[in-house]
Amino acid sequence: MLRFAPALLPLGLGLTSGCPGPVAESCGQSTALPNVDDGVGEATRSDGEAFREEGTWAPAPSSSIVLGTLTMTITNDETGGVVDDLIADGAFPICVPMAERSETSGQANLVDVGLVTDATHTGGLAILGKEGDTLIGRFSFDLTGDLSFDDGAFSVPQR
Repeated sequence: MLRFAPALLPLGLGLTSGCPGPVAESCGQSTALPNVDDGVGEATRSDGEAFREEGTWAPAPSSSIVLGTLTMTITNDETGGVVDDLIADGAFPICVPMAERSETSGQANLVDVGLVTDATHTGGLAILGKEGDTLIGRFSFDLTGDLSFDDGAFSVPQR
């Protein structure tokens, strides 16, 4: 006769459960919604300058998030999917690698000083949700010129 060991019940239930837990990261960013004021983006800059700027986002043809003089192009996600379509479908989180702009990555550009992400200066942007016309997410990346943005977050309306 086969005896059942009650102490193994939690282990057996855990092994047979087909439900994965929530995704903890997307594009190297936490998937927890950030605590940032509406209409603002903020980050920690490696040069110590404060970064807290008003911002907006736009769908195609611009497909970008603009925070002051920082522009982040978000046309395609990491698989080549069209970000506008993914947002419309509510397919969050959406990972947009920041590097050289391509069919599977966006690009960050600090316009006032001409620093950009490229093949060796990279990072990521995660679009975590949309409430009304407000896009919410996180970002971090290295730019040319040895400047990085870390722990970035945004909650910006559509322009």
